[in-house]
Amino acid sequence: MNIILKNKWVVLAFRVILGGIFLAASISKILDRSGFVSTVVGYELIPRTLAEVYGWVIPWVELYIGCSLVLGVLPRVSAAMSIPLVISFAVASSYALEKFPDSICGCFGSFIALSHPVSLTIDGIMFLLALAILVNKNTEFVTIGQWFNRLNPSFRRDKKVRYYTNLLGVMVLAMLSIVLVSYGIESLMLKTATNSWSEERANILSPLAEKVSEQLKEGKPVLLYVFAEGCSSCETAEPIIEELAGDYSATVAYIKIDYYQYSAQVLEMGIKTTPTVWVIIRQNPDGSFTLANRFDGSLEREELRSALDSAVKLLR
Repeated sequence: MNIILKNKWVVLAFRVILGGIFLAASISKILDRSGFVSTVVGYELIPRTLAEVYGWVIPWVELYIGCSLVLGVLPRVSAAMSIPLVISFAVASSYALEKFPDSICGCFGSFIALSHPVSLTIDGIMFLLALAILVNKNTEFVTIGQWFNRLNPSFRRDKKVRYYTNLLGVMVLAMLSIVLVSYGIESLMLKTATNSWSEERANILSPLAEKVSEQLKEGKPVLLYVFAEGCSSCETAEPIIEELAGDYSATVAYIKIDYYQYSAQVLEMGIKTTPTVWVIIRQNPDGSFTLANRFDGSLEREELRSALDSAVKLLR
């Protein structure tokens, strides 16, 4: 076993796997920062201010660790950094599993929904991978440092400060490139989805489905608002939603549900972040519901007002 763990190809595989997990987790959280912060605050494990700081900082730390491990820039240092981070993830998941047994983990932001038992399993694997990299000194294989050494064998020995500065420069460029490409892909996907959209259908489970159906039978579109306690984005959006719900009370039905109270149900509905707002206009023969519009995360007052106006006109 010791021989296998010291094999340079095995160590490289450990670096790439662990780095890949951190990169995937960081990108999904960076693209949905407010959603991840809301998840951390919703755990109610640490004071709110500290939870918000943790939620904003951790994705960037994960991005650094991921790039460092994949590129081989001080991988043992990054492995050491990742161990307390993984432990904090495991503590949070254990706490959430006890307090909110049916909730989902925000480990990969809103892109990949994981149950807490699955999350804890991944945390255990990450811990073992980090430990194996940390105790193994044979990590200088397929790294940016090796490439530098081939270009100039004396560079590392004679100009250490410049050598490590260049390594960190490559890291920064890699991090910026990953973020920019991720935002570009997300924007392209959103643009494509918007251009090809005709109508969106969604499944709603009982007993919420009966409430929505009852309001639709009365000829009213339904404004469905999913919130989470401690969600800072919800606190910003809620006054807007409540105000418009009051303004349209005669023509639009308003239903508000707690994400954590109905987490299993909203997960089945495809809702992975808060706040989420659906404007529902019709129930279809197969039991699904047609959405006139939806908002995931932040929303603007006039956008929601326009969506409600359109929904009311459609049902006239």
